Amino acid sequence: MKHKPSIEDILELSGIDILHPGGFEITKRIGEIVDMTGKKVLDGACGRGTLPCYYAREFRARITGIDLNPEMIESAVKKAASEGVEDQTQFQVGDALCLPFETDFFDVVINECAVGLTPDPQKCLNEMTRVTRHGGFVVIHENTWLADVADVDNDEIARRIGTVPYTLPEWTVMMQESGLTDLWTEDWSGLENLYKMRHDRRVKNLGQMFSLGERLFNVFPKTISKYGLKGVLYANESSRMINPLYANGELGYSLLKGQKPHVT
Repeated sequence: MKHKPSIEDILELSGIDILHPGGFEITKRIGEIVDMTGKKVLDGACGRGTLPCYYAREFRARITGIDLNPEMIESAVKKAASEGVEDQTQFQVGDALCLPFETDFFDVVINECAVGLTPDPQKCLNEMTRVTRHGGFVVIHENTWLADVADVDNDEIARRIGTVPYTLPEWTVMMQESGLTDLWTEDWSGLENLYKMRHDRRVKNLGQMFSLGERLFNVFPKTISKYGLKGVLYANESSRMINPLYANGELGYSLLKGQKPHVT
């Protein structure tokens, strides 16, 4: 039995819609900076469909979502139906490292906080750029190192979070290597944005991602069942280790946009 679940493992296991730093505000910001209204959009890591349904509802986007987990796709389809946006959305199982779409197919391709989850972020960005039409946009937001923390093992932090943070210059270089130009970035660091990660309520640290009831009747039993008591202790230790990195301004969050060049 695996006894060392990452924070991402626990979030997925919970089945609760917990979002990224910035919450729906950063999602809304994406829709605005690419003028998403009516556009053909791909969400390369759609999860349970919360964000694609938001884009369909608020921006009238025609959005396709993919996820590796069939259970996520099943949930996304049900969510779209319950929100009345099933005609604007479609969901399918798919791999972000090998997107099942033609080249130059979408107006906008997004990936919200999941490029760093993949085993090859550069390949993920390459695929996102490939399926974007010339003149279209690729947008991501990801954990970003803001300082060189000498006494922190970056690999250990990545294992505990479940995603790999990079510096902003490193993210920028990867986007450039994928073929994107006119790169634009926006800083979403700071505790005020971290506290917005749940769209239904504010939190004050990573330890408050779940309410007491959610911990007692959902997260704790599921974590014990899958990872054992050692898994619970490890996850709690991870929260105590990572939260100060955000609080001290060492680990932050960045929104990045690039454009696929027009054909000359």
